[in-house]
Amino acid sequence: MLTFDANPVLAEASEIATELRRVLRALAAEQASVAPQPVAPAVVVPAETGSTSATVRALRAERTALEERLTDVLRVQANREAIDQALTERAGTLRLAVAERKAELQARSRAAAADGIVSHAVSQGRGLTAGERTRVARLRSESSQSAGLTTAADITSAARRDGALAALGTLRLREAREQLRSGLLMTEQMRGIIAEAGPAIMRGDPVLLLGETGGAKTALAEHLSRTTLGREPELVSGYGDITAAQLIGSHELRAVEGATVSVFTPGPLLRAMAEGRPVILDEVNAMPAEFLKRLNRILQLRPGDVLGVQEDAGREVRIAPGFAIIATANEQTPHRYRGLDRLSAELVNRFGAHSYRVHYPDTGTAFEAFPVENGLLAAAAIVDRDGELPPEWSADALNRVARAAFISQQVFAGAVSGGFGEYVSTEREIDGRPGLEESVIAPRTLVAIVQKVSASAGAVSLDRALTRFVEGVMHREDRRVLALILEGQGFRLG
Repeated sequence: MLTFDANPVLAEASEIATELRRVLRALAAEQASVAPQPVAPAVVVPAETGSTSATVRALRAERTALEERLTDVLRVQANREAIDQALTERAGTLRLAVAERKAELQARSRAAAADGIVSHAVSQGRGLTAGERTRVARLRSESSQSAGLTTAADITSAARRDGALAALGTLRLREAREQLRSGLLMTEQMRGIIAEAGPAIMRGDPVLLLGETGGAKTALAEHLSRTTLGREPELVSGYGDITAAQLIGSHELRAVEGATVSVFTPGPLLRAMAEGRPVILDEVNAMPAEFLKRLNRILQLRPGDVLGVQEDAGREVRIAPGFAIIATANEQTPHRYRGLDRLSAELVNRFGAHSYRVHYPDTGTAFEAFPVENGLLAAAAIVDRDGELPPEWSADALNRVARAAFISQQVFAGAVSGGFGEYVSTEREIDGRPGLEESVIAPRTLVAIVQKVSASAGAVSLDRALTRFVEGVMHREDRRVLALILEGQGFRLG
């Protein structure tokens, strides 16, 4: 894609090329949706509907019109020369971006190789040899070394540098899009937790993920289960009226050969133990107290150990390799997360050194700085496979909503210094309460808002989507604070 918007000819060619790609994709999707499907000979396939046929014809007409516009632009010799020169320059910037991207991936690969050496030793129940320790240290040292584009010898101008950085950003955005679609955006925080928690899970040690609502704790737990152990987890949600019997198992009456007998049916926890799969206890501090008392003992068990099932007359279950407990819990904050109990010190101690606090994106970023991770998250949620924003979105709108989400997250988490203090009322500050008590534009909320706008193809504006979100907040003071945050970023609510 051409990005030299200062030249009207290049800007027009770029706009045509971008729109032509959209039309071709729409046309391919429409034609695929009406492609004939194999059917039995006796079945009569209805003719193509008039509306679908009309859509295909309209898209073909758009394609032809765009191709003709591009041909008209290229008929002028000066235009062709300008476009050729721009394409040559872009090829140079793309080479720089690809080279830097390759270096990034190589550095990441070295770090992953180092983690792999450690994980392999852990899976065999042994320590690292001297040679392995040397290789791990070397790989991690090499992974941290990167010259960066700003020092590359091929950077001959500010324009080339900016173009290469923009292309590099697009490559990163395409990767982020795929990560988000698979369930988890791999920020530096997430990579760090995965690298440290992975060996523990392979040993069968329990892991606890703590954090505020919407911070991707569950997504992280699922990622750890599937990538570290390569197995689908049993997921148990702590909310609702779940009982210890539902988690461990219970007796059921069944008809067997004309007689009614009582049969013990294992719950998700016992199934995971027997099958060698991880179990995710989601929102463990919302689980019943009687189960948490049993959990104290269960957290001490490891693959190879035996559990006597009280509910099944003491029948013993040997824990298969691959079993591990990954628990998530929301922060213990007054006036928040009703229905949650404080985890006992005894229970938390069972996790030992494997408790990880999952912070919101950009935690530690200064108020005035741009929240890069929230920005990447918002963009990744809506870009196409080429890393391009939908036509109804501007980079400015995306930046502003990412910044609003970032501010709300930090205020919700209790930040009071710098500019964040502007959103904390005097009463809440005196009481030691955060500026937002119950509501926040959490990462998953940010994704839902921007996707709502994109899914409407522009029919729902970002202002309208944000208004709907604020209107749905039950806490009056939270509504006021959220409105201040959003209006401070230039959004018009109402």
